[in-house]
Amino acid sequence: MMVPSRAALERNQVWFYLAAAAAGLGAGAGAPALAGPVEALLWPALALLLLATFAQVPLTHLADGFRDLRLLGALLLGNFVLVPLLVAALWPLVPAEPAIRLGVVLVLLLPCTDWSMTFTHLARGDTAGLIAVVPVLLLLQMVLLPAYLWLFLGSGELVALPADRLLLVLRC
Repeated sequence: MMVPSRAALERNQVWFYLAAAAAGLGAGAGAPALAGPVEALLWPALALLLLATFAQVPLTHLADGFRDLRLLGALLLGNFVLVPLLVAALWPLVPAEPAIRLGVVLVLLLPCTDWSMTFTHLARGDTAGLIAVVPVLLLLQMVLLPAYLWLFLGSGELVALPADRLLLVLRC
């Protein structure tokens, strides 16, 4: 059996993700009893994806990410000014269901940085610079989370959500 090259894997990475998502959907629909045991594999699988991304980045360039003020400024402006303004503008279109609104806030205002690293790498962007500033982005996301929840959901909608599920979702 021939092992594909790294370049071939990267070129076809989207197809691997789509195939995995389709397999997961099929398995979930066909054998819902497996959801609990298979869910335990989720975090290790995500860790492997992160490892694959980090392993391809030359760590000698990480400090450059903090020196690149254009990159840092663009990330801060996009993530913490422009995207929240866009979400606020589109907020009236979001269904009034608290769980859906929470999902919109989490997905659009607190995106998982591992995916941004993967897509930046695939686009041949400055992955090392992004990895260098990810701690800053994560810290700002955690600091701003209470403000985002209060501004977009209000205290009434937060009370309607089960706290144990909310904490599980926020682990990302």
